[in-house]
Amino acid sequence: MVRILLPLAVIATLLFAPIFGAEPTEVGGIVKPNTVTGMDYVGATVNCWTGGNFSIAGDCAPQGGTKGLAIFAAVFVSAVAAALGFVGLIPVIGRLTSAITMLAGLVVIAGIGFYILTNLGSDEGIGGVQWGAYLAGGGGLLTLISGLSGMRGR
Repeated sequence: MVRILLPLAVIATLLFAPIFGAEPTEVGGIVKPNTVTGMDYVGATVNCWTGGNFSIAGDCAPQGGTKGLAIFAAVFVSAVAAALGFVGLIPVIGRLTSAITMLAGLVVIAGIGFYILTNLGSDEGIGGVQWGAYLAGGGGLLTLISGLSGMRGR
């Protein structure tokens, strides 16, 4: 069951938690932080995929270039791992789905690592990385550990 819930938690974190932020700005006398979430990068792509247009080019391309592609790869592979986790409840197939879960954890860690490293060159640097990026990376690590545990037969 953990191999289903962890990838879903990573998807929710990537899409809705703040992953990068800049200096706050004042709007109408109220100081608001400038933050972006994964939905800002992959919102159009997710809408295309839920509408049946399975493309990552043109209007369906993730925003932000390679940063958006890294976020989309993490979301996509986590969704595949969560979907296959249901099939993995069958005892014979469980180890195969654990390998997919392990791969999903690696992709999430690599995607978040790439995202953070590419943002180091910005004006904000490492200070701009928000809690959602760290939480998604930790969720990816837990997903990797869960996949490894499933490979052992647990």
